[in-house]
Amino acid sequence: MGSLSPELLEEQHRVASDSANTTKTAELWPEKNARGYKLLEQPYGTMRPMRVIFIGAGASGICFSKFAEDSLTNTTVQIYEKNADIGGTWLENRYPGCACDIPSMSYQFTWARNPTWSKYYSSSTEIWQYLNDIVDKYGLRSYMKFNHTVVSATWNNDDALWYIRIQDSEGVETLDTCDVLINGSGHLNNWQWPDIKGLHSFKGRLQHSAHYDESLDLTDKRVAVIGMGSSGIQITSDLGPKVKKLYTWIRSPTWVTAGFAQKYAGPTGGNFEYSPKQKKMLEENPELSLKYSKMVEAELNKRFHFMIKGTPEAAQVRQYAVEEMTRRLSGREDLIEAMIPKTFGVGCRRPTPGEGFLEALTKEHVTVFTQQSLEVDETGFVDSHGVHHDVDAIICATGFNTTWIPRFPIVANGHNVQDLWAQKITSYLSIGVPHMPNYFTISGPYGPHGLGSFLSVLEVIVENFIKVIKKMQRENIKSLTPKSHLAEALTEHAELFLARTAWSSGCTSWFKQGRADGQLCMFPASRLIFMEIMKEPRFEDYDIEYRSMNPWAFFGNGFSTRQFDGRDLSYYLGMLQEGDVERNLEGDLQEFIAAADA
Repeated sequence: MGSLSPELLEEQHRVASDSANTTKTAELWPEKNARGYKLLEQPYGTMRPMRVIFIGAGASGICFSKFAEDSLTNTTVQIYEKNADIGGTWLENRYPGCACDIPSMSYQFTWARNPTWSKYYSSSTEIWQYLNDIVDKYGLRSYMKFNHTVVSATWNNDDALWYIRIQDSEGVETLDTCDVLINGSGHLNNWQWPDIKGLHSFKGRLQHSAHYDESLDLTDKRVAVIGMGSSGIQITSDLGPKVKKLYTWIRSPTWVTAGFAQKYAGPTGGNFEYSPKQKKMLEENPELSLKYSKMVEAELNKRFHFMIKGTPEAAQVRQYAVEEMTRRLSGREDLIEAMIPKTFGVGCRRPTPGEGFLEALTKEHVTVFTQQSLEVDETGFVDSHGVHHDVDAIICATGFNTTWIPRFPIVANGHNVQDLWAQKITSYLSIGVPHMPNYFTISGPYGPHGLGSFLSVLEVIVENFIKVIKKMQRENIKSLTPKSHLAEALTEHAELFLARTAWSSGCTSWFKQGRADGQLCMFPASRLIFMEIMKEPRFEDYDIEYRSMNPWAFFGNGFSTRQFDGRDLSYYLGMLQEGDVERNLEGDLQEFIAAADA
């Protein structure tokens, strides 16, 4: 991210100096007015230096660093990552069977298409490798400091800076500052152990799905899997055929449905490997690859119809899910009764494909408990009937802290986001927080979390931030703060609209902070609307404070940077084509001028 060349900066400085010198010798150019307002002695369009701190080197940090590299000038970017490497969720989640529930052709950046995905749904390791290849290809690792955890962020209004305390892996704290702070640490990254009596007294292998030892071999072992969210379903599917004995629990009914965009998932409707011929075709024909991606993505966007309660689409998908689950559970009435939801619709939780999961539950060596009560001891667990079971490993697929409350204090203007959100969550379109100047969030509350790939959504969010930063640089803006009443109005609108969606029915989900009655913080419309809204920043939704006492100070000394950097000075009349066309016109123009003399 560069700036104007030294020669251009010198020329700008000369113009500014000439103005200043003239002011000292003539009353024609007064230095300042009676109020003390002074002109900004620089051309309009000068991009003031800014520093951006970005938290997290997952997909969002990677995307931001690439867009900043391409589009920002006179800006420094520092990414702090708590882990030892890039990847975020795809670095942390390496449990057996871990894969994305979005088709590979949709779960990729538009600017870094991968035509050689191995499967329709990619594993976490393959997605991590994809992200790592991007970082290496574009040299983005230089923006990142690993093993550095942000422990606090405090806004100082006098100097318009965020003061960020960072702790390294040795526990040493340092202080950094920035003009803009972007929190891209994600929502599902603060994993936690379940509250189970005696859990940590277990002497066997105790694992959490988000902190899993990939070297662990559980072949022919006795394993207990606690939790039946997406990770628990994938673990059970993967380990079912491998282990000697498997225990799992159904805490509450859940829909285990066909995956996203199953229409294109091959003859079986499940995951499948792309053939060498398919990969070669996609690699050699980018237009075919794009067409295929668009077909899959369009199918994802159709799913929003299913989310509206009382519609024919919702009834159809529910009937299909009931029939499929019943068939795959092979007549096990106890499991059918315990698993198929009766009080909430498909999509109340994020749908999980779970290929092979229901079938695994019916196997003889798999025991499924329908009552959650259990107690762990040194060698295993005691079930709800008081029966002890010895196991070699316990895997807790019990998820994350889903309260939205940040893990570190974020303080500005007498407010701490931790305290604000402990009472009620208010967010500006998932990207900002009232009372927090120059603070932006990715994957915040009231975002489009329920359907489709987040990477395409992420791109429009990052582009929005880039445009905000450019405006701040160009127009000498001190701070932008989302207007509180608009965030509150969004909550009001969301509460009314979301009541008509499956998300609001009676399930427990991370959409509602892990509770059935929690505040539902979803974007109150389809992801297509979200991406349309994000295309251009809505600056009318911010309280804007300028660095000068006069908001028009960015007009500067009356000149434009365009008048010094060699750009077209009559661009508004239309742009000539570059290359041979423009060179040929030069000759025609000379002939035209000569004809006038004749």
